[in-house]
Amino acid sequence: MLLVLLCLVIASACIAADLPLLKGKRKRRDRVVYMLFWAAGIASAVCALLRVNVPSPLLLLIIIYKPFNTIVGSWFQ
Repeated sequence: MLLVLLCLVIASACIAADLPLLKGKRKRRDRVVYMLFWAAGIASAVCALLRVNVPSPLLLLIIIYKPFNTIVGSWFQ
């Protein structure tokens, strides 16, 4: 649990260091994407530290790709 806390402290320090660069009116979308990537990274780091079994993210790509592949394949047969 101490490693998880250390990971969160390091991540929050990195976020705080980079956040002033994203100030401004037109950078709202950049801040949202930035926070989503940080949240995904922190979540994956915590899952790795706690040894939680999560499915591979490549499975999501396969689920998305397979129907598209069958449709395009049927067009060219």
